[in-house]
Amino acid sequence: MGGVSWGGPVRWAAAVGVGLWRSAVLVASTCLLAVVAVPVGWAGSALAYSWSAGTTAALPLRALAVFGETLLVALWVGVAVWTVHPFTSRPLAGAARRCAARWLGLELAVEYRRARPVTRMATGFWWDGQEYHRSEREARRRAAVHARFHDPQLHGDGVWMLAAAVTVLPVAALPLLGLGFGAALLPGRPAAGAALVLAGLAAAPFAWRVLGPVGRRLLGPVASTRLGWRVAELEGIRADLTQTQAAELERIERGLHDGAQARLVALGMSVGAAEHLVDRDPEAAKRLLAEARATSAGALAELRALVRGINPPVLVERGLVDAVRALALDAAVETEVVSEVPSRPERPVEAALYFSVAELLANAAKHAHAHLVRIELSYANRVLTATVSDDGIGGAAASAGSGLSGVERRAAAFGGRLEIDSPAGGPTRITVAVPCELS
Repeated sequence: MGGVSWGGPVRWAAAVGVGLWRSAVLVASTCLLAVVAVPVGWAGSALAYSWSAGTTAALPLRALAVFGETLLVALWVGVAVWTVHPFTSRPLAGAARRCAARWLGLELAVEYRRARPVTRMATGFWWDGQEYHRSEREARRRAAVHARFHDPQLHGDGVWMLAAAVTVLPVAALPLLGLGFGAALLPGRPAAGAALVLAGLAAAPFAWRVLGPVGRRLLGPVASTRLGWRVAELEGIRADLTQTQAAELERIERGLHDGAQARLVALGMSVGAAEHLVDRDPEAAKRLLAEARATSAGALAELRALVRGINPPVLVERGLVDAVRALALDAAVETEVVSEVPSRPERPVEAALYFSVAELLANAAKHAHAHLVRIELSYANRVLTATVSDDGIGGAAASAGSGLSGVERRAAAFGGRLEIDSPAGGPTRITVAVPCELS
C-alpha cells in the first residue's frame, strides 16, 4: 500500500495559520481611525438627529435640518480623526511598511522632516526658521513641533490610514469575521456556521495580500516630500559650489598676490634700476638684468604651478588615467595605480575625479600615515569609480569642514556618492563613484 503524502494539507494549514496571523496584524494596525470614527459618528448622530426628531415642519425644512445635522456629525468625526492622526499615523504607517518589507519584499523607504537648527540673532532672540523666541529651549521645542506636525510625509501617512480603513481593514478582517461568526452560529445553525468557518479558512492565505497594491500606492514617499528632498539637495549643492568657487578664487588671488605679483613688481624695479645704470655703470646694470631674468623665471614657475592647480595640463592633454599616474609619481608615499577605464569621460567629471583622488592621496600621506596606497579606476554600468586604499591607521570620516566632506560635495554635484570604509586601526578604502558617459 503506497504512503500518503501529507505535504499539501500541512502546507495549506501553515498558510492558513500565517494568513490569519497577518490578517490580525493588519486589522490591528489599520482599525484605529474606524475605532475612533464609528463611536463618535454613532454618538454624534444620536445627539444631532434628536434635534429634528418629531418636528412637524414642511418636508424641505426637515430635509435641510437633516442635511445640516449630517454635516455637523461629519465635522465631529473629522475633528476626532484629525486629533489622533498626528500622534498615531506615523507609527502605524511605519508598522505597515515593516510588514510590507517582511511579507512581500516591498521596500518603501521614506524620510521625515528634521527639526531646523536654531540660531541666536544679534538682538538676543533665537530664530527657529519660522519665528523668533526668547530662549534657545523654546526655539528648539517649537522647531521640533513644526517639523513633526507640518511634515508632508506625516500627512501622507494620514491618507494611508484613511484609505486603509476602507480597503485593507475590511478585506483583512474577512477571514477573522468568518471564523468568529461561523463559530457563533455552529451550535444553533451548524450548516451556516460551518460554511462561514470554511470560507474564513479559505480566505485566510489571501486576504492579507491586499496590503501589496494599496501599500505600493500609498505607503511610499509623498510627491511633495520627494520634490522637497531634491530641492534641498540641489540647494545644498549650489551652496557648496558657491563656497568652493569663492575659496578657489581666494586661493588664486592669494597665489597671485603673494607670489607672481610680488616677483613681477620686483622685476619692474630691477629693470627700472638697470635702465638708470646702463650708461654710468654697465656692469651693475648687467647684474640687475640677470637678477630680473631670474625673477621672471621664478614668476613664470609660480604661474605655471598656479595654473596646474586650476586645471593641470596633464589632465587636459592626457586624460584622467595618466593624470592620476602623474599624481602617484609625485606622491609622498608609494602608490600603485590600476585602471580599467577604456576611454575618457566628460571633462567636468574628469576634473572632479582627479581632484578627489588628489585629496584622498594627500590624506593618506598626511593623516593616515600610510606606507602603501593603491588607486583603482574602473567604469561599469555608466558609473566611473575611483577607489583609494591605504594601509594607514584608519578612522577616516567625512566630518563637517574636512577634506572628505569636500570630496563628498564634489561628487554630489554630479549625482555621485562617496563610500568610506575606514575602521580604527585601518586599512582604509574610500570610493568615489560618479555617473557619466565615456567619449
